Amino acid sequence: MSQKQILIADDDQDLLELLSVRCKQLGLDVITSGDAMDALANADYYAPQIALLDVRMPGGNGVSVSEMMATDERLSQTSVIVMTGDPNEKIQQRCHEMRAHLVKKDQQIWTRLEPLLKSLLEEETEHHATPLVAFSDAQQTPEAEDNQSLLSMLEDWGWLDDDSQPTASDEEAVAGGTPWVLAIDDDPDFSIGLQKRLLSVGVQLVRAYRGMDGYRSAFQSRPEAILLDYQMPDGNGEYILRRLKESSATDSVPVIVVTGMRDASLKRRMLAGGASDFLTKPVSWGQLKRSLVQYTDLDLRTRIVPEAMACSAE
Repeated sequence: MSQKQILIADDDQDLLELLSVRCKQLGLDVITSGDAMDALANADYYAPQIALLDVRMPGGNGVSVSEMMATDERLSQTSVIVMTGDPNEKIQQRCHEMRAHLVKKDQQIWTRLEPLLKSLLEEETEHHATPLVAFSDAQQTPEAEDNQSLLSMLEDWGWLDDDSQPTASDEEAVAGGTPWVLAIDDDPDFSIGLQKRLLSVGVQLVRAYRGMDGYRSAFQSRPEAILLDYQMPDGNGEYILRRLKESSATDSVPVIVVTGMRDASLKRRMLAGGASDFLTKPVSWGQLKRSLVQYTDLDLRTRIVPEAMACSAE
């Protein structure tokens, strides 16, 4: 019997990689997509036996892709699994009409997916299987997608690198209730200068030098604000901002963009995407302080008089 194929479509690259590895361990040939239109194109080209689709993706959503597949005679044979953190009645009804399986997207997602996938692999005619709503907590209030900590998910699955975690002093500050600000910026000079300034007013700085590391750090405990650079490894500022604003765990955290890019169109996009402010490097402590005071409840009155310094340019 030839190897069965699964199409996995999700714009969360970490989760996409994790699910790909797990599915390969089940003997599946994995095809991946990061947006709805690419998922539909891959489905049309490969006609996989199973499609695992996230609801919320750039260019559309998994339910719409499922409905388009259901109207295609060849693709209607594909067993579709829809992933969502918001199992509302409308999504459930649409999945039921398409005979698509529905799986809750949270840190326990693989415990629900694995038995379902094994069941589909054992079926001789997968498209006749009874649709499944795989919610172990079906009576709970629906949570927004990605509301669970991605950091916890990676820890549970053994895929978290030690260097992506905060230092011990950062952990102690956050756990102890010290006000803290998250800086997602790959410029160490900027971060070090900023850390000294914030410590002088009793605020801890937690630093992340890669985009997705910062995204994960935001879930550990709610920061007072996030200072976000644009050009970084592993996810640019626009992508990270969108991910932060899509999650109910971080959507209310003020995000202040601090970048060396002088681009009016970028500024408009970032502010339209939910950023509270857009500052261009080199930025003075006075500018940054005014922005933090405006968008947070931090008390930034100087407690220790530091030597004069300005945040370094990018």
